[in-house]
Amino acid sequence: LTVEEEKALVAFLLLMSSFDQPVCIKYIPTLAFSIARRRSPASRSNKPPGKNWAQAFGKRHPELKARRVKSIHWKRHAIHIYN
Repeated sequence: LTVEEEKALVAFLLLMSSFDQPVCIKYIPTLAFSIARRRSPASRSNKPPGKNWAQAFGKRHPELKARRVKSIHWKRHAIHIYN
């Protein structure tokens, strides 16, 4: 990704985090590949990012933090299920 494309991806991830909708680490390369595919055909890559690309992306952008999402307590779970 270019610098501007990485900034856009970081802004999207921070926006999703502010809405309390975290993005799984395994989906970040897919998002990056979809951004890269929007380039002109001459400058785009046909290969998706490698398996360690998401971890390197996280190291390049320390404002992003990986966290585990806690599951809802089992007593509260039944309240949130609708017919």
